[in-house]
Amino acid sequence: MACPLTLAMVIRQLRSFFFGWLEKRMNPQTTQVSLEVGKEAKGILTIKKKIQRTSGSDRQEERDRLSEFPDCVLLHILEFMNTTDAVRTCILSKRWKDLWKGLTSFSFMHFYFRNVDNFNRFVEGVLCYRDHSISLLNLHFRAYSSTACKLLDMIIRYALLFNVQQLTIESGFNFRNMPKNFVPLMFSCPTLITLKLCTTFPLELPKSLLLPALKTLHLVNMIFTASDNDCAEPFSNCNLLNTLVLQYCSLHNDVKVLHISNSNLSSLEMDDTLRFTNPDSFQRKIVLSTPNLSSLTIGDSFSYHQVSSTCNLSFLEEANVDTPSNIDYCDIKSLLQLLINVKILTLSARTLKIILNDLSNLATMRTQPPCFVRLESLEVKMNPYAQMSVMEVNKVRCV
Repeated sequence: MACPLTLAMVIRQLRSFFFGWLEKRMNPQTTQVSLEVGKEAKGILTIKKKIQRTSGSDRQEERDRLSEFPDCVLLHILEFMNTTDAVRTCILSKRWKDLWKGLTSFSFMHFYFRNVDNFNRFVEGVLCYRDHSISLLNLHFRAYSSTACKLLDMIIRYALLFNVQQLTIESGFNFRNMPKNFVPLMFSCPTLITLKLCTTFPLELPKSLLLPALKTLHLVNMIFTASDNDCAEPFSNCNLLNTLVLQYCSLHNDVKVLHISNSNLSSLEMDDTLRFTNPDSFQRKIVLSTPNLSSLTIGDSFSYHQVSSTCNLSFLEEANVDTPSNIDYCDIKSLLQLLINVKILTLSARTLKIILNDLSNLATMRTQPPCFVRLESLEVKMNPYAQMSVMEVNKVRCV
């Protein structure tokens, strides 16, 4: 019985056919190299260009079948290519000359170009000559040169003008060189559904993010600022926010509490985040007001933080916890207390080792461990630096 074709298989076949077809169009002649022998040639190496002559049936088989697809199919294929290659298809034939202008997704990567000037000219040309009657749904921009500041400002304004829905920015320059209204403009887009912002230099965010359609937010190396009473509450106005990822983020010096407040949030990941300039000044607090949270991932970030929740996280399905090795068990206990309703719990080996060290001696045990009333599965994540053997892990029966 034949296996049904999947979309991925069809796309792979189309890609293979496309590049084979492109090679034939760009190289219509083949070169034949032969060593002639005989009285006249005397073994001289000669090179001849042999023009392939095809019969009518062969020409029928080698006709340009790819170009016979409708525009929507060809554009779908181009969406899987980087923008540089997609634009280059304009030289293939008249059929392809203006096809790329109908793309709704663009990916601008600086490493495809020899220098910044060529990159800037390419981006400006693409945005200038694309079909402006079509919305720009997906934009990915990556550049690490300080000369790209002006270009990024132009791209963001263009994307907002054409109703961008998915935006990914990866930059290596200081945003202090950007216009003052750049950051507020980017965080007040009414059509944005997915936003990933990754910077080498920390970027200070507005006190509140005004993104009414946003569902997925991924922030790397951001600084949260206080709104009122030394408390940062940046996500409360993102009413549709479903997934939040925070990596290598930090708190402004005057922030004492990070309040993650969102009734719609279902997935939260914090990885090596919520750092601050002066950890010895006072202990920061993280308060969760996320009653519908179903997935929580906590990385190496809670050495100096008190974590609490205004609700019991009754819908929590899975949790992943990886704490630093120098954290005190009391801090781990308070964190695990938030997770008592979880069904699937994953602990790193170093986190489990801290727990077991405290539970190994009942006489010196300081506090009772939390009781996980709905727990169905406990998994231990090993790593090369775990300092815990597999045998020790296998002895664990409950937490």
